[in-house]
Amino acid sequence: MNRFSKLHPALHLAFYLFSLVFVLVAGNPIFSFISLICSFLYNSVINSKRILKNLSLVALIILFVSLFNMLFAHYGNDVLFKIGHTEFTLEALFYGFNQGMVFSAVVLWFSALSYNADGDRVLYLFSFAPKLSLMFTMILGFIPRFNKKLSEIRDAQLALDGGEKPRGAKQKFKAALNNLSALITYSLESSIITADSMNARGYKRGALSVKRYKLCREDIVLIALTALASATLIYIKVSGRMTFIFEPVIYLKNFSPVAVIAFTVLELIPFTVELWEEMLWKLSNAKT
Repeated sequence: MNRFSKLHPALHLAFYLFSLVFVLVAGNPIFSFISLICSFLYNSVINSKRILKNLSLVALIILFVSLFNMLFAHYGNDVLFKIGHTEFTLEALFYGFNQGMVFSAVVLWFSALSYNADGDRVLYLFSFAPKLSLMFTMILGFIPRFNKKLSEIRDAQLALDGGEKPRGAKQKFKAALNNLSALITYSLESSIITADSMNARGYKRGALSVKRYKLCREDIVLIALTALASATLIYIKVSGRMTFIFEPVIYLKNFSPVAVIAFTVLELIPFTVELWEEMLWKLSNAKT
């Protein structure tokens, strides 16, 4: 179940771009927490098998960033403990906690993006710059594809050697060179095949581009909702009505319920789309 991934690419671009940028620049633990919870909920829906892994990842990131910031950044008035002349403060720990939530939310949103984005959508969104979009999509698949091919080359080489692994630095170095040579040969052959395939499919000068994605009513409503929530948050942020102070003491300088509601609505869009699709599916099964 991943209804959100089937919506228009323009909605994906608007949602992920603003969600990621805003949570990075907000500097407010309230919005960091909302983004983290919503990203976790959406990831849990589209890939329920990774719930425990995502929880472990989030806990590890937050713990590491919090402790790292407290150990190496010394500011604030509330001293938790002292080691020698070094004071470790609550403000440094809390700021690290907030940054850990931000980093965790960004990781989870990028994880969700991997389920929503593909090469065709990127090419469609950046059709005004086909070379740039094509290069970007190829880079996205470059590392995993080549890692997989290198593993296959190693296994093949091991089978040719009778299952004996190279021993000693000289043999290991020679085996690594042979594997690298095979990988380079594969990449060159693959580039020629890719070029011929792209040329046959119309990726050439003067070719006509066919737009396969059409805006439906659901796309228009969600894009309008994203734009409205984004404009509201930008206005409130610029007007200074959502300021959180981390030093010398921790306190919420300005609080805007409208901003919290707008950001929550925005971040819940993918999760709500999935819940709505699941509800419609269950109602349809109940009728039959």
